[in-house]
Amino acid sequence: MILLLIVGCLTLIFGLISRGPSVSHETRRYSKHIIVGGVVILAVSIVLGLVATVPAGHKGVVVRFSAVTGRIMDEGLNIKMPFIDEVKNVSVQSFKHEVPASSASVDLQDVATTIAINYHINALHVDEVYRTLGHTDIRDYVTRFADPAIQETVKKVTAQYLAEDLILKRDEVKREIGLALTAWLQDRWIVTEIVSITDFKFSDVFTASIEQKVAAVQAVLEATNTLERVKVEAAQREAQAIGEANARIAQAEGEAQFIEIVTAAQIAANEAIEESLSPEVLQYILIDRLGEDIEIIVIPGGQGLDLILPELPE
Repeated sequence: MILLLIVGCLTLIFGLISRGPSVSHETRRYSKHIIVGGVVILAVSIVLGLVATVPAGHKGVVVRFSAVTGRIMDEGLNIKMPFIDEVKNVSVQSFKHEVPASSASVDLQDVATTIAINYHINALHVDEVYRTLGHTDIRDYVTRFADPAIQETVKKVTAQYLAEDLILKRDEVKREIGLALTAWLQDRWIVTEIVSITDFKFSDVFTASIEQKVAAVQAVLEATNTLERVKVEAAQREAQAIGEANARIAQAEGEAQFIEIVTAAQIAANEAIEESLSPEVLQYILIDRLGEDIEIIVIPGGQGLDLILPELPE
């Protein structure tokens, strides 16, 4: 725009000079057109100097004679003082920044990790950011202030934990680092959106000891599970044995009761039969069971058997 203004001024001056008495009539005849052209160029340069465009995702910092005025423009079309005001577009979009960090735990174990933050510049203070930075490269600004803050925060937080707890309480450590880092960077107009932590890395000796401890714990768990399984199986076998014994006892008791009932029934039957057995009936049964070819019967003496034998046919 300034170049256009200079061109317009020179054109206007040339046109005014062309109207002087010392120039030729032919030149004087075109001077009016030259003056009009100069005025048009001046007007266009002034109009263009009044307009400033801020792209999306940016804020415009108004600088006057290289000094920050404190005025911040929103994205879109804006009006400024022509030729003396300059607009510096500062991004307020989200960026990602990663920083490797090293520290030590409370038990003096070396710890290495990488901190990643998603951030953006506070839109209300982009003029202060530009004044501090001197240019519009936000990544340079974050590197300048975030890197030391991340290193200091990681050292401060990890120094409160045992190396093993950094693994077991990773979410808690991440939350503490995030809160401390957010508060620190906020004072420098850097708004943190997400704080991520990669896996903590330790020395080879410590890592080997952790693996051995994990293996030992796993072995204890396996032994405990085996013992519980053995107890359960023993209890099952005991319950099965008790069940089988109870079944045998119940069977024996049933058989005993059966024998007792049968015996009682047999005794009752015998008693009922005994009452109906008279000597005549017994004699009849004896003779009935003798074969037809029996001719001689030997009866021992003293047995109380008085038989009345029927006459045998000759």
